Amino acid sequence: MKAILKTNTDVGLSFTADAPEPQIVQPTDVKIRVKATAICGTDLDIYKSDPDMANRMKPAMPVITGHEFCGEVTEVGSAVDKVSPGDYVSAEMHILCGECVNCRTGNGHVCINTVIKGIDADGCFAEYVVVPVTNVIKLPPDLPVNVAAYLDAIGNAVHTLTPVDVVGKRVAVLGAGPIGIMGAKIAKLSGASEVLATDVNPSLLDIAAQHGADRTFNVGSEEGRAAFHKASAEDPTRKGVDVVMELSGHPSAYDDLFKCVRMGGEVILLGLPRKPLTVNFTRDIVFKGLTIHGIIGRRAFDTWFRMLGLIKAGLLETLEALVTHTFPLEDFQKGFDVKLRGEGLKVIFKP
Repeated sequence: MKAILKTNTDVGLSFTADAPEPQIVQPTDVKIRVKATAICGTDLDIYKSDPDMANRMKPAMPVITGHEFCGEVTEVGSAVDKVSPGDYVSAEMHILCGECVNCRTGNGHVCINTVIKGIDADGCFAEYVVVPVTNVIKLPPDLPVNVAAYLDAIGNAVHTLTPVDVVGKRVAVLGAGPIGIMGAKIAKLSGASEVLATDVNPSLLDIAAQHGADRTFNVGSEEGRAAFHKASAEDPTRKGVDVVMELSGHPSAYDDLFKCVRMGGEVILLGLPRKPLTVNFTRDIVFKGLTIHGIIGRRAFDTWFRMLGLIKAGLLETLEALVTHTFPLEDFQKGFDVKLRGEGLKVIFKP
């Protein structure tokens, strides 16, 4: 079958038309024909051979990459009775151990033995993928394939906001990429009184303004940053926003974060810093009485149900607008070039 592989720790990925087609092995396995699959930020790190990612993946190489997808069930194991051939599905690609303390206490999203398909085992940048039935999610038949292709990422945005109550609160979204734009819209759908969004890309800020952000700020200049800091503190009863979502990982965004959040506010961290950060824990966290939430993955499967509910509640238009490019799988390099140039939002492959 056609597939995209990470074969070594060099920069780049490889396409093959001769990858072995995965087979049902366990009686609880489900085989799915991939209809559409999407590039995630993690896939860019894999492409660029980020050292942490490359070292983690080395034992599994060659490995089929990709972990965002939707498809149609083609075959099920002998113990499967919850899905059938022909069902339209996606899947949670974090395979949990079910035995560690986190799994046993309902916190499997931080399972200490997680196997991530597309990183630690073969993923979905291919014509077929096999996953355990416990990870399969049936989808509404009218959900567009291009949106269903990246439910994994939508789940990240939903999970990012799940730990906090944003009803009636002012929310700042730092980084208006796909997750940030979705986060702005979800915050408004969830009852936020005002959403402020920052980025250095004017076109992304324009999209954010169309999909949830009440005000946007280009923080690529000192004037733009100053305007954001002033706006965040303009309510004299707060002197800062109630909730901050940090999605960029940029050191300057962390500076903005601690300047714009109010005392007693909440901070949600999903962005991955690529450079060392300087944080004054005494001044910026302890003395401000902040609550900080680190976000990883999605809660299985609370996040999936919330996400599908939010799509019905008005998120779909935003999600469709985020899909900017579609390519056949064999043209994967064109899709990655788009993302590496910073020109696309969600890029979809169709095997």
